[in-house]
This record gives sequence, C-alpha cells and structure tokens, in this order.
Amino acid sequence: MLPPLFYLLPKNIDGEFVELNETESHHAKRVLRLKLAAPVMIVDGNGIAYKGEISKITARSNVQIRIHNEIRNFGEPSVHLTLACGMSTNFKFDSIIQKGTELGVSRFVPLITEKSMVKLDDPKRSKSKIKRYQKIAIASMKQCRRSFCPTISYPLKLDDFLKTSDEESLNLIFHLGSEKPKKLKDILGEQSLKRITILVGPESGFSEYEISCALDKHFHKTSLGIRILRAETAAPVATALVMSHFEELS
Repeated sequence: MLPPLFYLLPKNIDGEFVELNETESHHAKRVLRLKLAAPVMIVDGNGIAYKGEISKITARSNVQIRIHNEIRNFGEPSVHLTLACGMSTNFKFDSIIQKGTELGVSRFVPLITEKSMVKLDDPKRSKSKIKRYQKIAIASMKQCRRSFCPTISYPLKLDDFLKTSDEESLNLIFHLGSEKPKKLKDILGEQSLKRITILVGPESGFSEYEISCALDKHFHKTSLGIRILRAETAAPVATALVMSHFEELS
C-alpha cells in the first residue's frame, strides 16, 4: 500500500522534523486516522518528495513528521509540457487544470482567441480565478502523486502568447481544417524531446489568421481527427496522446 501523500510549501520544510499545516493535519488525524510511526510522504510542489513517518500526534497540535530522505522529480514526466487552451463562453478551465495535472502538464495558459467570445477579466477577478485554479492543481497533484505543482498563467491573448513562444520547444497546434494536417506520430517521430507546447483552440477553433501566425512561429499543425470535440475534451486528449507517445502513461 502506498503511503499517504501531503503537501507543504518549501519554506515549511526545513530540518529533520516538520509539521503539517492545520488542513493536512486534520486530514491525517481525522480522515485517514493515521497512527504514530505511520509511513508518509510530503511533496513541496517544486519537484521534491520527502519520505518520512509520523513522529508526533496530539489532539490540539499539528501532526509532526520525521523526514528520512528526499526524492527529486518524484512522479514527474520526462517532458515539460505547456498546455495553452482557447477559452469560450461557458467554458470551465477547472477541468482542464484537473485532468491536465493528472496527465503531467507543467504549465497552463488560458487563451483569448478571435473566436473565444469572452473578454479578459479585470485584474482582481483574474487573480481570484488563478487562486482557485492553483487549489485545483494542488489537489490534483496530490491525487496523482506528483511532486511538482504546475504553474498557471494569467489569461493571455493568442498574439501575446505566440510572441513569447519557447523556441527550444516542439510546438503543436491542434486544428480541424480543410487541409489534411500531418499526423501527430509523424511530427513527434523518434525525437528525444524535453519541452513541448500544445495549443488547442476554443470549440469554434482558430481563425485562418491565427493558424498563419502560429505557423510563422514554427508551430506544427495537426488534429484530433474528424470529430469536433469540446475544448474541455480536446485539451486532455491532446495531452494524453503526446504523453502516451513518450510512454509516460504506460
């Protein structure tokens, strides 16, 4: 049986003994009903996991953990994957964060495109959304037993995102158009890649201008087949196909 996994900020992990915060302590004591010497793991969200055991439990204080050793890149894929997804009306980015984190995404970028039919939120509302997304990412990181919590960008216009595209990354844009796109497996080939960017549009897809701009930035055009998928479906499917190609799901 795998040891239960808890999350602490890196600044709170220092030395041989550490304390879980109030929320994690409650989960350990009241939900999991763990006992002294029970094996546990702590992840810091920066790619490090710590193996240890419960060294102290009291009714009025937080649970104390004794650290035995650390593991770097615990549960992490070999590929750093950025998932940029076009938003649309009534679109929920929450499920993209949840499923993408489980599949190994390292960075999320919500996009405003020509066909998005949504506007950029005011800064206060955007900040509130990002906090909610971060909570979802942390919960998903714990659930799938990763040690790195994905970063989540503030919403960007597609043009602004393309201006900062990673030149060292293999960049993919998924689009269903009249011209037959290249197969994903042919684009990925046998390359040993470290960084990949996936660009998925809203349900109505990208405009021809946006496709042209992406191609100018050396994005490779591919598709998910003849059926039109909801954005909440297309983004995880595209991620899963890429991760499966690199045997990250086997």
